[in-house]
Amino acid sequence: MLTVQWPDDFGDYAWEVEAKGWFEGVTVEWNGARIRPVFYDPVRLNQEISDELAGGSYFREPNLIVIEKVTRDHMEVAIAAL
Repeated sequence: MLTVQWPDDFGDYAWEVEAKGWFEGVTVEWNGARIRPVFYDPVRLNQEISDELAGGSYFREPNLIVIEKVTRDHMEVAIAAL
């Protein structure tokens, strides 16, 4: 069974999440496993990778999911597909 837990007040700042292109505040439970995916849009991910590589030698982000836009609809579609 798949369960997705969103922050209670997500609707209050969903516009800000989309503008930032990044979100990690959702919990997905599936078959007894609890996962905290991290969503990025391609532009924000490129910025993060560039910043990390400028200051170090690698980029790592566990549970990374890249989607076109970081909106609730896009995140739900990605979660259901995975």
